[in-house]
Amino acid sequence: MIDLTDLKVIPATLADYPTIQNMARFYVYDMSRYCGFISNNWACPEDGMYECYDLKKNFEEAKRKAFLVKIKNELAGFVILLQDRNVWQVNEFFILAKFQGKGIGEQVAHQIWKMHSGNWQLHVIPENTKGLAFWRKVVSSFTKGIHTEEVIAVDYDVHQPKRIIFQFEASAYHLRPAKIDDAADPWLET
Repeated sequence: MIDLTDLKVIPATLADYPTIQNMARFYVYDMSRYCGFISNNWACPEDGMYECYDLKKNFEEAKRKAFLVKIKNELAGFVILLQDRNVWQVNEFFILAKFQGKGIGEQVAHQIWKMHSGNWQLHVIPENTKGLAFWRKVVSSFTKGIHTEEVIAVDYDVHQPKRIIFQFEASAYHLRPAKIDDAADPWLET
């Protein structure tokens, strides 16, 4: 049994780039289960070693943030965010197989959204059925159902020209628990 109080979402630095790049191989492998038939880009490489695009820009550009996920001191995954025109996006979100299905991903997402108030978008490839079910559940629980979901056409992926987009706001208003004394509410800091 995993104690979720042992969960840590830690800002990653450039020194963590090789670690996240290595874990990204498993991320691509996991995604190939759902997206593997979209194009040959998801096929198993000749050498049997999945690769992910270079994630280094996520450590160099101010509009991007990377995080390590740990349970106690063990690596459990990573998250990469992009802020584009005052809208936060989850670019990559990965929990290692050992830790999947235990509520860790939901807690990580909720922590990330609480750390970054504002407008959010999540883009999901329709074939990623497991990811789609996860995000529907997690976004709905976080926003208490106050979000939008739509299918849009994209021009950046010729093999899969559609994405399911979740949009919502993570703000002090949405996050604060119902309390009688708002003066004591930490979410209302100015």
